[in-house]
Amino acid sequence: MAFSLRTAAPFAVLLIACFAAVPTSAMSDADVKKHTMASLATVPVDKDHHGKEFYKYFLTNHPENRKYFKGAENFNANDIQNSERFEKQGEIFLLSVHVLANLYDNKIWGIWTGFLETKGALSADQKAAWEALGTRFNEESQAQLTKLGLPHA
Repeated sequence: MAFSLRTAAPFAVLLIACFAAVPTSAMSDADVKKHTMASLATVPVDKDHHGKEFYKYFLTNHPENRKYFKGAENFNANDIQNSERFEKQGEIFLLSVHVLANLYDNKIWGIWTGFLETKGALSADQKAAWEALGTRFNEESQAQLTKLGLPHA
């Protein structure tokens, strides 16, 4: 499957979330991973229907986000069900969520910056910028969860 900005965007958001997975809970990292992975048992990564089901739920219950899906601004649940685009995007999104949950107890931040250092010099400013990006993302995520009345740190 070829990646485009449209199909890679959900993965990028979750990858950033992975970097921002700082301890913000009373649960240990291992417990967070255990419980999130257990909840994903009902939505395995497959080519069946779970990805489309997510987008049907998302765009039906949160239509204000349709504007981010060029060409699908007026899609309804049936349009999403019959869309190859949302089938592929749903698979990518589910895979991203599974990867995020599976890597939670991994110290991915150090791994990522370590990888960048192998590709050339990673300055102190660049390293600090990556840390700031993760911190800001976490702050924004927590604020949004609070606003929506969902569990948050």
